[in-house]
Amino acid sequence: MSRSDPCAQKAYWERAGRESYGNCMFSSADVEQHVRQRMWAIAIDIGHELGLHAQAHVLDLGCGDGAFANRVLARHFRAVDGLDFAEAAIVRARAEAPRADIRFDVADVTHLELGGERPFDGAFLIGILHHVKQSAPSVVRQLRELTARVVVLEPNGDHVLRKLLEFTPSHRAAGDESFRGKQVIRLFERAGFRTIVHRRLNLFPNFTPRPIFRMLRGIEPIFESTPGLRAFCTVNMFGFAATEDHSAFASSPR
Repeated sequence: MSRSDPCAQKAYWERAGRESYGNCMFSSADVEQHVRQRMWAIAIDIGHELGLHAQAHVLDLGCGDGAFANRVLARHFRAVDGLDFAEAAIVRARAEAPRADIRFDVADVTHLELGGERPFDGAFLIGILHHVKQSAPSVVRQLRELTARVVVLEPNGDHVLRKLLEFTPSHRAAGDESFRGKQVIRLFERAGFRTIVHRRLNLFPNFTPRPIFRMLRGIEPIFESTPGLRAFCTVNMFGFAATEDHSAFASSPR
């Protein structure tokens, strides 16, 4: 787990599972819809860039209440397995699963005990590693045995405001302890992956008030496309491929 109290962290995510992660994590429905839909769509685009196709069997590690798996991954891939340590979240995820090959299980995501050699065509880690920061190197090494392609979304740990917020009670309860972008890349490179995609995105933290979001939404693309302004973006997204996997596109991150 992270530096937060594991019991408090467990309680936070169990409550989020009962109430839905979107309700617990965002202060505005407009911000939730904008951020989640964009980031989820970009995650799928990165998966396609890594070579994941419609017949792929993918892992959603730290799947939470299953919203991403059920609403997005299920539309793009043949089979999805979601794992999370919050029992209430898994109950919700199973109840909303659209078909039998979208499966969810309660599991300690820091100890992946799944049989078979690379049983997954790809894995999605959407905002999970910074909640298990101390165990992240082990998690990534275990992933290397399960798949050759990984899509990662993580908060931008180079963002000063983000780092300060992590000392607030709500962020500590959630176990937030973000990585710098280079730290994430090193984690995966040390485990035998290479970086195919690295993008810094999203101008709006989860707590952004609706009036500010509406006022600034139009300039978000400017920040994302301008090197000096990207430092203000709140999310890092990555696509990693095993070093021996040469079917993924691109020779350098963008």
